[in-house]
Amino acid sequence: MATLRKQEISEKIASELNGSKAEAEAALNAVLGTIQSALVSGDRVVLTGFGSFEVRNVKARRVRPIRPNGSEDLITVPAHKRVGFTPGAELSKSAKV
Repeated sequence: MATLRKQEISEKIASELNGSKAEAEAALNAVLGTIQSALVSGDRVVLTGFGSFEVRNVKARRVRPIRPNGSEDLITVPAHKRVGFTPGAELSKSAKV
């Protein structure tokens, strides 16, 4: 399984649209910036067929430390927010190969 990075996505966009890599990178940055701004504002982002992004609240919880520190004491992970992704119907269908 390969890793597709932002640069490769820009190159594929440029190829698909017969444009320059600089234009494709600017378009990709604009899309990603718009999504990021919406999430920071607390909005939900829905890309029909692909999926939706939203900020989710995670409750504080007690867990075992990842690295043993000599004791079996639980540590507290404070409440925080994270971005969640829910795949859309078309993405779900195409991913089940």
